[in-house]
Amino acid sequence: MDIVFATKDRKKILKLPIVPPDLEWDNPQKHETMETIQGGEILIPGLRGLTTLSIDSFFPMKKYPFRKSEVQGKEAIEFFMSNKTVRKPLRMVVSTKKGLELLNKLMIIENFIYGPDRVGDIKYKLDLKEFIEVVNK
Repeated sequence: MDIVFATKDRKKILKLPIVPPDLEWDNPQKHETMETIQGGEILIPGLRGLTTLSIDSFFPMKKYPFRKSEVQGKEAIEFFMSNKTVRKPLRMVVSTKKGLELLNKLMIIENFIYGPDRVGDIKYKLDLKEFIEVVNK
């Protein structure tokens, strides 16, 4: 699996060097339940909610044979912190080894936690939420 982030203008692209073994994202639906006069419940199907996901991994500070890109920890932290600061969405693409696209969405960084681990790499948790652009017609 590969995970790539890009700024909206695609001037900056970052391929995660270490991909977590498992990655899940939600596809919520905003349903409502209502009580009926007869004392029962009915379900009213709702609209689609925003996709969210978290990535727990690390940025390498040395060369590992299993990494997927040459991105170093400092470069990755600067990429995510600068995009978090300017409050602009990032395009996130998740694909399989064979190039099958599993996810391709604009995402906003909700939270970015990072710090050094015992071996000198930088562990991190990146929380993301789908961003849907409002188009004025």
